[in-house]
Amino acid sequence: MKHALIVGSGIAGLSAAWWLHKRFPHVQLSILEKESRSGGLIVTEKQQGFSLNMGPKGFVLAHDGQHTLHLIQSLGLADELLYSSPEAKNRFIHYNNKTRKVSPWTIFKQNLPLSFAKDFFARPYKQDSSVEAFFKRHSSSKLRRNLLNPISIAIRAGHSHILSAQMAYPELTRREAQTGSLLRSYLKDFPKEKRTGPYLATLRSGMGMLTQALHDKLPATWYFSAPVSKIRQLANGKISLSSPQGEITGDMLIYAGSVHDLPSCLEGIPETKLIKQTTSSWDLSCVSLGWHASFPIPHGYGMLFADTPPLLGIVFNTEVFPQPERPNTIVSLLLEGRWHQEEAYAFSLAAISEYLQIYTPPQAFSLFSPREGLPQHHVGFIQSRQRLLSKLPHNIKIVGQNFAGPGLNRATASAYKAIASLLS
Repeated sequence: MKHALIVGSGIAGLSAAWWLHKRFPHVQLSILEKESRSGGLIVTEKQQGFSLNMGPKGFVLAHDGQHTLHLIQSLGLADELLYSSPEAKNRFIHYNNKTRKVSPWTIFKQNLPLSFAKDFFARPYKQDSSVEAFFKRHSSSKLRRNLLNPISIAIRAGHSHILSAQMAYPELTRREAQTGSLLRSYLKDFPKEKRTGPYLATLRSGMGMLTQALHDKLPATWYFSAPVSKIRQLANGKISLSSPQGEITGDMLIYAGSVHDLPSCLEGIPETKLIKQTTSSWDLSCVSLGWHASFPIPHGYGMLFADTPPLLGIVFNTEVFPQPERPNTIVSLLLEGRWHQEEAYAFSLAAISEYLQIYTPPQAFSLFSPREGLPQHHVGFIQSRQRLLSKLPHNIKIVGQNFAGPGLNRATASAYKAIASLLS
């Protein structure tokens, strides 16, 4: 292999390029990005001395997070890591016009005995289903409405009646397939060594530092504003890409772009249409606000909203990752839909005054709405993905959250595993 092509320069495309370069340092890299910048959903806005994370605020250290941590360490950014406070495990939820701390008592009041009964007698279920149907098999309607659905929106960025349970919660559905009852499954594994220490991490100057370091350190030829219109395998096995910059040919392709572009790019593989049919997008916006002052906000990760659309959640950024040397306050609001600057600003001020009792205008404000929304993997996506993978040429790999599932860690893990597979 002499020349590798990477389509898409979000975190998955960048990390795939990085691991490819580390394992095959003499391979020429060409990276094509349809936007005018790299980074994808990782965006850090610098304003008035603030670093505002408009996409992921950080990452979970466990499981696939080890791939993200390994990536950061390999880039020489370990000294920039900032770990979450113990209070970051606290969560608050707002429903029925009242804010509550999520606690065993809060959960118990959601008809927990009925949930225990439903779960305990649940039979093994091996097929895929919606997250909503999965929740119904194991919990009461009250628990679903007030806690599980809002939490699912927050951590999986999708509606439970749409999302595939096997894509959103692979570990839980694996346990359900084996034993039926999740409770019995976890009790069977108990006791296990408890994880100690922080469970979240970020970068001191923002998560954008990660993608910027990758961009700066990759010895690649970059093509920005270069949407790929065609992907072809030539008679000699090489891969040819068509873009506004012309034809580019390489020995292999790492595709980290949108799955919605695949049917038009890979016309010769009809299975790409199945991927598009089982994937949609959801428009979400993030608003970040910053003050050069400390406000008495709750000690915790943030607040979820079960019944107050379009407000879905508020993250207490400076409570999650405190920096005592910087007595600032930063919060981020997750809003459904796309917003204009003026409307988002006015709505955010009203929300923080009502729910956090902050009445001072912020010194920094930023709004981010991903142009293509966030991917929603429907029931049937996993089967569609398997059919497509069986038809792909061996020198085409697909990575990223559009294909591997939601979240920063799954994106970096999919990139690492794709490159590792080249050595097996």
